[in-house]
Amino acid sequence: MKKKLMIWNTAIVALALALMLGLGIFVTRSDRYEMTEEKIREITKIYAATFDPSDIRFSEDDAIRVTVLDNAGQVLADSDAVDPAEMENHSQREEILAAFAGTPKTVTRTSETTGRKMMYYAERVEVDGISYYIRVAIPVASVSSYVVKSSVPMLFIMVVVLFLTTLCCYFFGAGILKPLDTVRRGLTGVEKGTYREIPPMTDDEEINRMLVDINAISKKLQESVTEARSEREKLDYILNHVSDGIVVMDAKLSVVVVNRCAEGIFGITGAVGKGIRALTADETFIGAMTDCAEGGRGSIFRLQLKGAWYLVTVHTTENGLVIAVLTDVTAEKNGEQMRLEFFANASHELKTPLTTIKGFNDLIAMEGGQDERTRGYAERIDREVTRMLSLIDDMLNLSRLENTTLSSSALAPVSLGEVAGEVAEDLQILAAEKKTEVRVTGDAKLLCERDHAYELIKNLTENAIRYGREGGHAYVSVDTVDGAPMLTVSDDGIGIDAEHQSRIFERFYRVDKSRSRATGGTGLGLAIVKHICDLYGAEITLTSKPGVGTTVRVTFPAEEASNA
Repeated sequence: MKKKLMIWNTAIVALALALMLGLGIFVTRSDRYEMTEEKIREITKIYAATFDPSDIRFSEDDAIRVTVLDNAGQVLADSDAVDPAEMENHSQREEILAAFAGTPKTVTRTSETTGRKMMYYAERVEVDGISYYIRVAIPVASVSSYVVKSSVPMLFIMVVVLFLTTLCCYFFGAGILKPLDTVRRGLTGVEKGTYREIPPMTDDEEINRMLVDINAISKKLQESVTEARSEREKLDYILNHVSDGIVVMDAKLSVVVVNRCAEGIFGITGAVGKGIRALTADETFIGAMTDCAEGGRGSIFRLQLKGAWYLVTVHTTENGLVIAVLTDVTAEKNGEQMRLEFFANASHELKTPLTTIKGFNDLIAMEGGQDERTRGYAERIDREVTRMLSLIDDMLNLSRLENTTLSSSALAPVSLGEVAGEVAEDLQILAAEKKTEVRVTGDAKLLCERDHAYELIKNLTENAIRYGREGGHAYVSVDTVDGAPMLTVSDDGIGIDAEHQSRIFERFYRVDKSRSRATGGTGLGLAIVKHICDLYGAEITLTSKPGVGTTVRVTFPAEEASNA
């Protein structure tokens, strides 16, 4: 900084001195020219006043050239010429023309006779009625030589001033910059927590006040740095001791923060500053982080890494950071798998004795003959066993769905209208018991497993019949809206209160338990519907009004229809 200060100050002073020198030369030159013009006029007037054509005399001053011309412009005498008769006519010279017009003026040009740059001035003189012209010329070189001589001391003064200015800048700058250098070293210590107060040590009151202010600001800054470092240490401790993996990335998906648990999950170290693929090549994780970074869409999903299962929560912050939290749910997943296996196995084991009971109950009913009491017991047993078998079938279906992973090889274009018609035929007995008319309209193609489409439509239609009013209608409509297949099942039955509508897709949830048992429902039909919708990424909506009826609408993704 001191060097810059010296260079700038020296440059400014040098420019100022150069301008002053140029201005001085210009003023001196102009002044000298004015003096020369005045001198040449005076000399001309003296010659004109003492002019005698019969006795022409010239001054012995070699710097002054005098020429006498007749009225025709012919040279009669010249102080520098040996033979004036050999000189050309001067009648058209500018200074002669000006004198002839009565407006004499000075003219500067190069002499054709001597080859030097001269300043000319002429006046007309009349002697005995005859006109003559007296012209005086002075070399311009004499003016320039004077200017050059006067410039030398001015240039010397300029050099001396520059030297003194540089010297002053050096010592003055050192005096100013020394405390600033001390400040710089002190501020470097703020970051390290070793800042020491800088005592006011200069003779300049303003600099001393500045040092006092810097001390106050530096003290607060050091306190803030210390506090921030403490908070960072606490945050690092928390991040590295939580049981969840935490990854923070910027908008370009470069790793900003990754805690110790996340490093263990991904099996990496030193990922900070690198791209997302330095963590993992899993496309599910990369896709979720990309969607969140580009569109701000958070997500929650399960991810399997190295044999372990994690629940991943992805969201974005206001400043554009993307945060992923990975929670180990391996134990939960294993427990869930064990429960599902137990559920399926128990269902299979229960179905066999129940089928046997149903068979023996049929034999008892046949052998009971006309015994009303025995026949009544047999009918009741048959009804309950049938209900338990339906329940077990639904439990097995739900268990299979929960363990199903869609395979592209198992998917095929399915006509939803055709499946709906098949369902209507299979439910004719139930519809006849309720005196309900089932109407199927429309059609759409869907890429799916046919059994899934059948289960979906059957459960919705069966619910519409069971919970519709006797003698009512069940409507099954299939359509395509904006390229998306849409299934709508509605009834004109009892409807559902608003307080129950958000829970009816839960397992075994019943709006009216006594009515559900009376209609023969298992409480799993809508849970199966919800799981099939989740399997295909379909959106399910329910609209219901007590006493008016219920409408369930399932909208499948458009790509499922286009692929079909």
